[in-house]
Amino acid sequence: MRKVERFEAHLDDYNSITVYLSKRFYQGKSESFFLREPSGKLSKLVIKSFENTSNEYSKYMLAGCESIEFGVSYEVVEEHSLSTPLQIGLIVKSPRFDQEFYYPGNDLGATVCGDKTEFVLWAPTAVSVKIQIDFAEERRTFDMVRQEKGIYRISIEENLHLASYVYLVLVNGRWIESTDPYGRSSSSNSAVSVVIDDNQCAIDQNNEKLPMFNNKTDAVVVECSVRDFTMDKEANNPYPGTFKGFITRGTLSANKTKTGFDYLCSLGMTHIQLMPVYDFATVDENNVAMFYNWGYDPVQYNVPEGSFSSDPADPLTRVVELKQLISECHKEGIRVIMDVVYNHVYDMDASSFEKIVPYYYFRRSTSGAVSNGSFCDNDFDSNRLMARKFIVDSCRMWVSSYGFDGFRFDLMGIIDVDTMNMVERECRMIKPDIMIYGEGWNMPTILDDSLKAMMFNQHQMPNIGHFNDFYRDHVKGKTSENEISVKGYCTGDVHFSEAMKMSLVGNTLNDDFVYLFDSPQKSINYVECHDNRTVWDKIKECCKEDTREVRIRKHKLIIGALMVSQGVPFFQIGQEFCRTKNGVHNSYRSSDYINQLDWLRKDRYHEVVQYTKDMIKLRKMTGAFRLKTTAEIRKHVYFENLNNHVLVYGLKGVKSYGSYDHIQVFFNPTAQVVYHRLEDYADLIANEAGLIGGLKVQSLTINPHTMVVIGR
Repeated sequence: MRKVERFEAHLDDYNSITVYLSKRFYQGKSESFFLREPSGKLSKLVIKSFENTSNEYSKYMLAGCESIEFGVSYEVVEEHSLSTPLQIGLIVKSPRFDQEFYYPGNDLGATVCGDKTEFVLWAPTAVSVKIQIDFAEERRTFDMVRQEKGIYRISIEENLHLASYVYLVLVNGRWIESTDPYGRSSSSNSAVSVVIDDNQCAIDQNNEKLPMFNNKTDAVVVECSVRDFTMDKEANNPYPGTFKGFITRGTLSANKTKTGFDYLCSLGMTHIQLMPVYDFATVDENNVAMFYNWGYDPVQYNVPEGSFSSDPADPLTRVVELKQLISECHKEGIRVIMDVVYNHVYDMDASSFEKIVPYYYFRRSTSGAVSNGSFCDNDFDSNRLMARKFIVDSCRMWVSSYGFDGFRFDLMGIIDVDTMNMVERECRMIKPDIMIYGEGWNMPTILDDSLKAMMFNQHQMPNIGHFNDFYRDHVKGKTSENEISVKGYCTGDVHFSEAMKMSLVGNTLNDDFVYLFDSPQKSINYVECHDNRTVWDKIKECCKEDTREVRIRKHKLIIGALMVSQGVPFFQIGQEFCRTKNGVHNSYRSSDYINQLDWLRKDRYHEVVQYTKDMIKLRKMTGAFRLKTTAEIRKHVYFENLNNHVLVYGLKGVKSYGSYDHIQVFFNPTAQVVYHRLEDYADLIANEAGLIGGLKVQSLTINPHTMVVIGR
């Protein structure tokens, strides 16, 4: 905050101090200013410019402060003897500051080594740092020692596993209390940081039980919220809405069919993407039922969310139970992807980043205005070296300590290309089959477009995927609320047949196609995620004329298309049983009633569930639907337009990818039955009933709103 006090001084660059002087004090005029060192020595500053910035303040730009030392308390004195602390301002945004204070060490935070605990905090602009630790029977405060690169360090000759602590930081003339940005656990509601000794809460990650995963196009990703998964009473889960409940086995619906984890494992997907499971702000961990939120409002990035713990007050439980969740998924051959939100925090001013190193971690204009490309009143400044390091260190921790197998980056276009490539490279060193993708939209953050980790810069990020919104909008139909009635190809607009071709190849061909990606492994194909209406709710709105039976057919057609498309298929849990949110398009803070999985609906739409399972099997057994490169797509894929708006998606010369040399997929998005005679007999592989097998046909009946797959 600026222009709050009657006299303020901010070090905004090397040899550049910005002064604001209230016009209520000598009309905001002063002929001279001095820099006062801790010894009391005064040095006259040079007035470089003066301007009236508002009716309230005068602004002076001063020089003559070349020898200022960070970590030392200075004051600026004006001619009437009024003094103010010299605050470290926008100077932290300069490349020189990054060069002087970048700290490459891997020991930030609290580290336990045997009978010793070491605390390391990066606080280069602080004058003094203390740490307040709650031992078993007392609270003690220690002075930390400043070292090179602005590091403050202290070693305690004791294993402090589960001890709580906060930092007390003297910065810009005042003492602040803060949690540790690198903290690994917490008391409820983010009150204090807690030391974690990984050796005392180690869980076997079961990585060796995971099947081989060489190509991202082999993935089938399902998105799921820990809370939504088991909150419905029909889930019959003893630990609803928790990490523990997520992996509870043996639960059944009232119809005696599988719910929860057993059901999830039966789907056949390869990856489960968990919506935010780090510590977030908007659910009271001590009163979980009172509030709902998806969790895209980070507080402590390296701490599991307490509202998902069976005991939010116990800092160890949340850590152990999240590790157990990942371990159990690995036992079933399922990899786990973490949804991360490094692009913004819930409250910038209250965050440990802004408290400890003001101005540094959040993106600002040259005038100091906070960037708001995330529309959350702050953007994390990933191209600052220590901010980038934090993101990379955090991702490395989640992979190594918990066993996560990948990351989905929220609003990835806020983050810069170099940071994303570094995250991918560092995590791949731990897990060679790491999977990283994100929302590659071009967000209006204060960053040059050429540096943004957005879809149109995909060529700069060779191993990172992006959500394909072209696919979403043309297969299903437009998503925004003011276009909710606009259909896509599979919901009945036959004029989108060319767009359907582009979607089926993951927008990888650049001849007559809309080209987005240079590899199918970058195209995350989806029609439904936590955002916007569910597919079922969309179909109900844009196809109001349809009967329930027709809507089911269209829904199945969309699922079938998703599983035969080149790229990486992604769907939201419950999509396979026509999940509804009662038409709510943005349920981020709606009730559990709106967001929870309806397990009775799974039984009601059993045919869609079975069809989805069959389509996943079809994809897994047919390598031609999982081509790894654009060159392979160009070599093997072709299209034909039949009469009556039927589209043929063909794959020729593909014997080396599976059982068939020639595969054809027929799409009929119309309301008419289409009959088609083949040149020769072929195996009927699948139709709207799912996988067929063992049936040779020469005449095809392609029913309305269905997909038929044949092979020779």
